[in-house]
Amino acid sequence: MGMIGALLLHAIVCINIKISLYFMEMISELFNKFGTFGPIILIFPSIYMLWNKNNLFYYYVYGIFLNAILNLVLKGIIKEPRPSEDPKLFNIALKHSIRFKFVNGYPHDIFGMPSGHAQSAFFSLIFIYLSLKDIRITFGYLLVALLTMYQRVLFKEHTVLQVIAGAIVGILFGGFIYLMAQQKIMGKLRAKKDDDGPI
Repeated sequence: MGMIGALLLHAIVCINIKISLYFMEMISELFNKFGTFGPIILIFPSIYMLWNKNNLFYYYVYGIFLNAILNLVLKGIIKEPRPSEDPKLFNIALKHSIRFKFVNGYPHDIFGMPSGHAQSAFFSLIFIYLSLKDIRITFGYLLVALLTMYQRVLFKEHTVLQVIAGAIVGILFGGFIYLMAQQKIMGKLRAKKDDDGPI
């Protein structure tokens, strides 16, 4: 009877371990997807919240595209490899002016500085914060942006310095685009001409 109980206990423990590992693997995969798509996760609610604020909406959408172009330009200037890149293959690619390789059927930039994911996430974060001034929404955006940064480092897509640089560039560029939108809203301010009327 004791042997059967011990075997039963062993089987239950093994099943629980398998179930726990399965759920941990699912959470890890979900976390990976969440970090990979973090910037896109932030873009859709941003568009929704800015939809009725025409000027801010247009500047945000243009800013997203300009931010992506800025990231490609900065990566092309800095030319720092991702931590996952093989140094020998990276040098060969540089020598032959090859910047993109295909991973799972998608073009993948071999340069990692600054992180485009962090730059896009923090662009959305700062633009939405400045536009709406809502601390709850800002906190949610910050959580997604930080999880995106963490995922990029954890999965060796970027170094810590690369994601920090991406966040800084995203914050600065998001603030710049917001200021441009504000200038457009206010227009040119000038003094009213004196009408020489009685005081």
